[in-house]
Amino acid sequence: MFFLLLLLVVLPALLVAGALLLGRRRKRTSAESDSDSLGFVGGVLNALFTVVLAFYVVFSWQTGDDIEKAATAEANALTDAHWQMSAAPEPAASTIRTLLTQYAARVADHEWPALDAGRADPGTDAILTSLRAEVIGLPADTELQKAAREQATQDVRLIDENHRERVDQATDDQFFTVILLIGTILGALLMVVFPLLVGISPTTANIASMALLTAVLGCTVFMSLELLHPLHGAFGADPDAFRIALESLGVPAPTGT
Repeated sequence: MFFLLLLLVVLPALLVAGALLLGRRRKRTSAESDSDSLGFVGGVLNALFTVVLAFYVVFSWQTGDDIEKAATAEANALTDAHWQMSAAPEPAASTIRTLLTQYAARVADHEWPALDAGRADPGTDAILTSLRAEVIGLPADTELQKAAREQATQDVRLIDENHRERVDQATDDQFFTVILLIGTILGALLMVVFPLLVGISPTTANIASMALLTAVLGCTVFMSLELLHPLHGAFGADPDAFRIALESLGVPAPTGT
């Protein structure tokens, strides 16, 4: 909140002061050709800033979207594996249902905050390893049990694949995205500083326009910083898919044979 207040209030106020100071010192002997050249340079800077910002938004938004899609697929596979256990014998079916519930709860309560901090959670991997071993060890004495084991094995494979993708996306250093973010911030600064350096006239309309531009660019930078973190903030993905799955996993499935 303090950072947003700084962008929306303090920086525009400093801009007004800077425009008044530099505007009064501006030389009035500029030729018309100089104005055309400066306008061209300003247009190029504007275009570059727009392109860099667009690329940054696409890349950073895609990261969060990929994490959310992987989490949804993972949670759906958890739920399906739970219902497949209706055809599995006891006590194996209950053991697997318990592991599925533990996995969903572990991801929502422990792994998600750990990934937000940039590290993996060994506890989630341990539960997944146990789950895989239990599913592979399911008996297949009947055709129904065989079909349930095959489908549950496929579900575990989907859980594993989407889990690895989600972890890789969340713990990636996002080097290219960070470079684009730096370019976005520098571009926003140039958009504000350039008119002051060339000597914008300190008229009321110009000062008001520059103050508004600074506020808009400040919001843009603030939202860009929020987008850099795919698991928290205004645009971050949340573990709701696993919490919804937990509700489904809490519903008793029919007893196996």
